[in-house]
Formats: sequence, structure tokens, C-alpha cells
Amino acid sequence: MTVRAAPELSAYERRISIVAVIASITVFGLIIGLTYPLLSLILESQGVGTDMIGMNAAMTAVGVVVSSPINPRLAKRFGVGEFMVYCLLATGVLLLLLRLFPNVYAWFVLRILLGVAINGLFVLSESWINQIAEDKNRGKIVGVYAAVLSAGFGLGPLLIPLAGIHSWTPFVAGACLVAVAIVPVMRVRHLAPKLSHDQGIHLSKFIRLAPILLTAVAVFALFDGSAASLLPLYALEHGWAEEAAVIMVAALVLGNVALQIPVGWLADRMDRHAVMLLCGVAGVAGAVVLPFVIDIPWALWPTLLVWGGLIVGIYTVALALLGERFQGNDLVAGNAAFGLVWGLGAMAGPALGGQAMAQMGPNGLPLLIGVCCGLFVLGTLARRGKSIARSFGLMAK
Repeated sequence: MTVRAAPELSAYERRISIVAVIASITVFGLIIGLTYPLLSLILESQGVGTDMIGMNAAMTAVGVVVSSPINPRLAKRFGVGEFMVYCLLATGVLLLLLRLFPNVYAWFVLRILLGVAINGLFVLSESWINQIAEDKNRGKIVGVYAAVLSAGFGLGPLLIPLAGIHSWTPFVAGACLVAVAIVPVMRVRHLAPKLSHDQGIHLSKFIRLAPILLTAVAVFALFDGSAASLLPLYALEHGWAEEAAVIMVAALVLGNVALQIPVGWLADRMDRHAVMLLCGVAGVAGAVVLPFVIDIPWALWPTLLVWGGLIVGIYTVALALLGERFQGNDLVAGNAAFGLVWGLGAMAGPALGGQAMAQMGPNGLPLLIGVCCGLFVLGTLARRGKSIARSFGLMAK
């Protein structure tokens, strides 16, 4: 299944289509950013262990994984725009059901269903933005897209201090924002990409063609899942108050928002694999530094800003490389692979992070993230080391 070329959009149609994509991806980020820390803090207040909290948080990603082969068929049947509206409606309802049934076992089911709903928003909005983007400024457009995605992640935790973790307010506020996002999607649903039955690259072949890109997505997803759900618990274990622990996630995401456009700009002007490598090195450095600055606020906040922004930059550049290397059917296959790998990484992140903290104490969380970033750096050097060295002038061309 692939995206069939849509009629040429006017400048106005292009702008309102971008608004719809931004609304959809903001909801995706908002729900991840809100539910991961909020539900983790609620479970922690109920006396649930970090390993069980991590497993429960991973259920959203389970929903993403299991729905990956299903959502394209539903989008074909109902139309991309209409199906995105259905996904938004389901997301709002499920958010309210999570508050109605505050039980860890009920949340295993509800979070799987939530993952199914938001995966439709993730994959289809990514296909849509690829249709709108042009090669000459792909890095910048993808940077804006990733910044908006990160802004949704950042907005989610900020809803929690409105009324704490034991009221309806954060859930209702999130559902209201989801409802607002339905309006622009409804307006431009006829401009959304059309789906046909042509086949692109098979997933197994895409894995062989682009292992670095898929690894980049996995690192990004593992970081997002583990940090968003467990960083508040990491802060609590170091003696931080609940409100400050939540704001730590917001600070992390603020760096994601601020740095994606500069990272995209840089990716348009130098070897993109080299930019990804630099972001990976920054991920290792931040993981090493975090335990030493956790009790030094003036050093902690800038560390979180830069660390989060540059790890997410790995994904931003990977998405630009995807659009650079693949077109048409193959690009859609790549988008599907990105969605699947994101789900697997986000599923593994909270589970592995929870186990790392349970076995090694709170510093098991940055250790896990640092090891994953380090493996990504080594893999990138192994496959692209010569071209990266040339981009820095370290080897003759």
C-alpha cells in the first residue's frame, strides 16, 4: 500500500494541511508526554514497584506495534483524513477512561488501546508531512515537525501541576486539547494523501538497506519512553519534590523543541550521518554527567535541555535522511518501518529502564540511555566512519 500523488496543492491548501499535520502530531506528543509521567506517578503513589510501572508504561508502545499492519488498511477503507479524525476521537475517550478506572491492571488494556489510536496519528501525519515537504529544505521542515512533536511531549507534563495527580483536571484538559485538534483535520481531510494498493520495499529488505536509520529511531524511542515515564521517579529517588520531578521532564522536552530546527538546519548543510553521530555522542555525555549534576540546579537544567534536544536530534536527522534516500512506495515503506521500530523502542524503554532502576538504583536509568547511545555511535562509525571523517576533513576525499 502506498501514497498516491495528490493534486497539486495551492499555497493556501499547503498551509492549512501543515496546520492539520501539526495538530495531529501535537496530540501524539501530548498524550505520550502526559500519560507517561502522570500514570507513573499515580502508580507510584499506590505503592506499585518501578518494574511494574515500567511494564505498564510499555503497553502504549505494544498498541503501536500490534496496530502497525492494521492501521494502513483502516486508512485505506475510511480515507486518511477520516481515519485520523476517528483516531483523535478514540484518543480523547481513552484518556478519560484512564481516569475513570485508576487500576494498574485496567491500564494494561487501556494503554494498549491508546497506543493503537495514537499510532494512526503518528504514521499518517508523517506520511502527510513527507508529501508536503520539498527536498531543498527537507531538514528544516522535518526540524519544525520534530519540534512540534517535542512541544506536545513538553505540554503534557505541564498539565500535571494544574491540579496534581489525583484529580480529573489533567485528563479533562488533555481530552479538550484533543478535541480542538479535530477541527483542522476535519477541515482539510479531503486534501490528505490517498492510498493505493501498490507495494513498496518489503520491511525485511528495508531493514537491510537502512539499519542506521532504524537504529536511530529505536534509540530515540527508547529514550523518550524511558525518560518520560521514569525521569520523575529518578528525581523522587534523589529527594526532589513531586512538582519539581515533573518539571524535569518538561525541561528535557523544552530542549527538544528548541534544538530541532537548528539540528535540521545543520543537517541541510553538512553530512547528515555526521550530525547524527554528534547527537549520539552528546547522548552519551549527558548520561555520564546527569548523576553528578542532579543536586546542582544551575547545572542540571542546561544539561537536561541540551541532552534531550540532541538525542531527539538523532530522530530528526534520520527522518530527513529517509526523505532524501527514498521516494514514493519506498518512502511509505520506510515510514511504516519507522512507526514499527518506534513502537518496539518505546515498549522496551520503560520496561528496561524500570528493571535497570530496580537492579542498580536510580542511576540505572541514565546508564541504560548512555549505553544505547554509545552502541548507536559505534554502529554509525562502523558503517559510515569514512564518509563522516571526510566531512570533517580528516581524510582525503
